[in-house]
Amino acid sequence: MIAIVDDSLRGAWDEHIDNNPSSLFFNRYGWAEALAATYDLQVFRLAAKDKAGNITGALPLILFSPPNAPKRLISLPYTDAAGVVAENGETSGRLVSATLQLALELGADHLEIRQVGLEAAGAFPPGHPQWPSHTRHDFKTGLSRTLPSSIDALWHGLPPKVRNQVRKARRSGCRAEIGGPELLPDFFAIFSENMRDLGSPVHDPSLFQHVADCLPGSMHVAVVYRADIPVASAILLRHRGMLFNPWASSLRRERPFCPNMLLYFTMLDFAVQMKCERFDFGRSTPHASTCRFKLQWGAVMQPLIWHVYSRPDRHWHPERESLVHEDWKRVRLSDSRTHGPSLRRWISL
Repeated sequence: MIAIVDDSLRGAWDEHIDNNPSSLFFNRYGWAEALAATYDLQVFRLAAKDKAGNITGALPLILFSPPNAPKRLISLPYTDAAGVVAENGETSGRLVSATLQLALELGADHLEIRQVGLEAAGAFPPGHPQWPSHTRHDFKTGLSRTLPSSIDALWHGLPPKVRNQVRKARRSGCRAEIGGPELLPDFFAIFSENMRDLGSPVHDPSLFQHVADCLPGSMHVAVVYRADIPVASAILLRHRGMLFNPWASSLRRERPFCPNMLLYFTMLDFAVQMKCERFDFGRSTPHASTCRFKLQWGAVMQPLIWHVYSRPDRHWHPERESLVHEDWKRVRLSDSRTHGPSLRRWISL
């Protein structure tokens, strides 16, 4: 017998996530809490329990309801993948079915479950009388790599061109530092400028502080400085034997000095020091320049499947959503930092 409940305590939830080898950092209880606290969103957590009351499957969700746009129940917005973490395909299927019922009760037009890897057979039912459309979207790919046991092996396993660019950054006066939330102002100064230059509204800076607060001890901040000015930065999140990098940026005007190369080597070096087994580079569009950049560090592509269920005569194509707006590149930096978060709030990517 499997019971589906929506009242799991944080301790029991995280115990299940921590003990499941297929889980991600983004399945943890605090991640959805941080997103919801930043953008005033409603969180739902469905758990499957056995007869003894032990959690055998978990699925975190957020109701995403932009003004004048279709309402979606997502696992999870602003996240590459969260999705179902269950002991078997039958439990996964029960959770997905229960989530379809929840989406119906909430008046959602679409259910979007972002899943990494190939799912177990039967985990995602092909259809439902009230949700006849089920589409698997794979327009993004995840990228990660295994890590060696020593920094020396990491260094010598990199291509000569990569090593030369890391050396160039150091010769140019770049130095790297890894710390905690105290480095967030330096991180955000770089991140917000890079997002503006890419034409993308920036996240609210409180998001990163909420992540630190909701997941204490799990977040690290990497910053590269040149002449004591922050020029490249990243957020690192640790879960089990894996280090995740959901956000990384560098200043365009500093590219000749290769600070981004030192940033990525520093992150991988840190992961090895922390005895991590894998490093997750985050998502990319297959074969795009960012994807090729990550591949040179030894990353391999892995399936990233976004399952979308839609109500009759309603269709949602997540690949049509975009973070990039050409006009945004011409916005003053101060204005982009002020007005960007209100726009970013309703972009689920």
